[in-house]
Amino acid sequence: MSRLDWVGIQKKTRYQHNMHITGTLCAIGAGIFFGFIGPVTKIAYNLGVGIGLAIILRYLIATILISPFIISNKPTFAMYKKQIWMLMLLTSGSILLTTGLLISVKYIDVSLAILIFSTYPIIILFVSILIDKEKIDLKIKLVFLITFSGLFLVLGPSLESLNIFGVSSAIIASVGASIIILTNQKLSNRQISSIHINAFTNLFNFIFFIIVISLFFEINIHISVKAWLIILIPSFCYAVAFFLQLSAIPRIGQSKTALLLYTEPMIAVLAAIVLLKEVLNFFQSLGVIIVISSLIFATYNTNKKIKNEFS
Repeated sequence: MSRLDWVGIQKKTRYQHNMHITGTLCAIGAGIFFGFIGPVTKIAYNLGVGIGLAIILRYLIATILISPFIISNKPTFAMYKKQIWMLMLLTSGSILLTTGLLISVKYIDVSLAILIFSTYPIIILFVSILIDKEKIDLKIKLVFLITFSGLFLVLGPSLESLNIFGVSSAIIASVGASIIILTNQKLSNRQISSIHINAFTNLFNFIFFIIVISLFFEINIHISVKAWLIILIPSFCYAVAFFLQLSAIPRIGQSKTALLLYTEPMIAVLAAIVLLKEVLNFFQSLGVIIVISSLIFATYNTNKKIKNEFS
């Protein structure tokens, strides 16, 4: 092997390693920001904020924050026209996720809603294996199952509060999250920028929900200054989390991104303890340890695999 070839391999190794590190940090960051949305939104609801206002602010803030990036990285009309069906599919997933999750917590316990919603990485795993023919390491498959088992212990849902409409809404949210990640992977394979995907999804959904909510529901804007400030926090968290999620997928793939997004329910539980004064029992604490350990192992295992590929 010539010195030039060796240098090329070393550069490719560093590039792959940096892509993996960046993607991992983006996925974990997305999970963290997503995790704060539920508990903080619950506080806002308690202060009189309605679901309609929460939804509209979510997409409005996200659209405003992505605007400077669009100005410096302008998309072409031809690109949007060519990918319109895939973009609409991803946008539909976002609509299902938002409405399903925010409605579900109104009818069932938050812990049960989060547990059902958190099944989306399992959906993505099966789709990746059965449809996309993605080769998933056996260790990662086991980590998915172990992590979900840990979540079951952490969230400890109460079956006494079971409500079919609430459960159905949480399932719809899970399907929506799966659609977003799977579709984004395909768009990334077509070299579509996460910035352009983000801008299209948030602007379309903002217009869509403005029309739907204005026609069929009422938006209560007469709330306290404190309520306004509180509801802006999850709106900002969503904008950052969605961008980080879209950025992670082209770097580490849909399956690894989905796995690392298991940080979301973990952060949600920890935020609920601090902000909502909830208490973890022994089994929930054990679940926290299982989930965190699984995520650390998954990150270490994929990082080691990338290094070995070019060693």
